[in-house]
Amino acid sequence: MKKIRLSVKEKKITRGVIIFFAIVLVLYGYRCISEKVCEVDTINKFVRHDITITMPNGALVAEVADTKSSRELGLSGRKSMRANEGMLFVFDAPGRYGFWMKDMNFPLDILWINQNGYVVSIESDFTPESYYQKPPKTAINGPEASYVLEMNAGRAEEYGLFLGSRIIISQ
Repeated sequence: MKKIRLSVKEKKITRGVIIFFAIVLVLYGYRCISEKVCEVDTINKFVRHDITITMPNGALVAEVADTKSSRELGLSGRKSMRANEGMLFVFDAPGRYGFWMKDMNFPLDILWINQNGYVVSIESDFTPESYYQKPPKTAINGPEASYVLEMNAGRAEEYGLFLGSRIIISQ
């Protein structure tokens, strides 16, 4: 096999390209792991964790969004979600949290849940089209909430969830 010799200039360029990609990989990896936003659904499933939500008429598995970046991204850009899946937004403190349907592709039921596990506000059948109203529609809770649960539209009623319903969040 013939050995290829690189000039000093080619070696510097090669080394620079390798260092550049290493830095990009490190920065991407840091954001992916620390902020739990990896921009690739398959990788997101590894850095985020799921939790079981038990409700009056069944249970679902919810992906947890517990960092600022993962909460901002939410379900945006996803094509769909299985019937028995959801996303649980976990906040650092009870408060009023507004949601809109930017970059969403399917309608949702959105439930605000207080620190004791009681549903305090519900937005049913919140559609992606609502984002294109002027101004975009924002759904927001009245009473303070510590969690927000998103699920496919119509599922809240099927699970027996109404104002005052209690859910159990299992680790």
